[in-house]
Amino acid sequence: MSLQDVTLVYDRGNLSEKNQGLIDSFACGYVSALVPAQHRDLMAIPLSSYQSVSDGTVAGVPMHRTTKVVWGSERTVVLYLSEKLRAGQQRGLDQHLARAQKTLTAWKERLAKLRSGARSQKTIERSIERILAPQFLKRVLTITYAEDKKGSERLAWSVDQVAYDQLCNDYFGKRILISNRNQWSSQEIITAYRGQSLIESAFRQSKDDEHFAMRPQFHWTDQKIHVHAFICLLALMMGRLIERTARKLGRTESLSALMDELESIRLAMILTRSGAKAGRARAEWMLEKAETKRLQLFQALVPNAPPFVYTQSTAASPSENRA
Repeated sequence: MSLQDVTLVYDRGNLSEKNQGLIDSFACGYVSALVPAQHRDLMAIPLSSYQSVSDGTVAGVPMHRTTKVVWGSERTVVLYLSEKLRAGQQRGLDQHLARAQKTLTAWKERLAKLRSGARSQKTIERSIERILAPQFLKRVLTITYAEDKKGSERLAWSVDQVAYDQLCNDYFGKRILISNRNQWSSQEIITAYRGQSLIESAFRQSKDDEHFAMRPQFHWTDQKIHVHAFICLLALMMGRLIERTARKLGRTESLSALMDELESIRLAMILTRSGAKAGRARAEWMLEKAETKRLQLFQALVPNAPPFVYTQSTAASPSENRA
């Protein structure tokens, strides 16, 4: 494999003109995301220009492909709509709106009292700025404070429903990807970008205190730290094989949950007399009684071949097997 076969995938948190210039100097491919607020021309492309594909892992996802000069180089740009992101952004805006209106209502109630109110115009402006600080709130919420009025009439606010609908329908949920894999389809670029979640999941799993944790590590030399990291990585790879097998059985639990289930399965060693007075005792291993689903997972992981041979026990229930 050459460097040209490698494709770097990184998020907008790692993207800058300097970092992108470094990537451009490499002879490898890349897929990254742009910050939407910095590319309003791309965000302004209406959803009517997006098209959905009917097959593949991104079937039904609206997307639009174009090119744009970003930091001095023309790059392939793929925009797509994430319904999950859009729902989350709308939910966040609704929460900010509700919190702001609650604060404004409390402020209005205070203004109804005698000799109440801000001492200066700067105080008023700072209070309004603080309320409108959350993302997107300034676009939909307008607050006015009229000092020439009295009591609670001094404070008023309104929600711009048109701006709210425009954000939810035309702005929220859009992602912007750039890549130099010009020969790739838009579906392939989106799929590559989404592959980040697998790496992030591996990092989260490596921090699980119960399973596959990298820490604590009681080593102080580079050689021993390298060995420790290698063993942990090897264990995580074996864990992913367990997860893959479980998915084929229709299991949807996380890897940690699967490990918890497998920990509950135990083998009992049964000692029986060989028949001869001086003969050695015969040892057999028998699976303890457990849920059928757990045993199915265990038997899918442990092959029915030497040295692991399953035989049905005449004295055991159907959920008990010898191994």
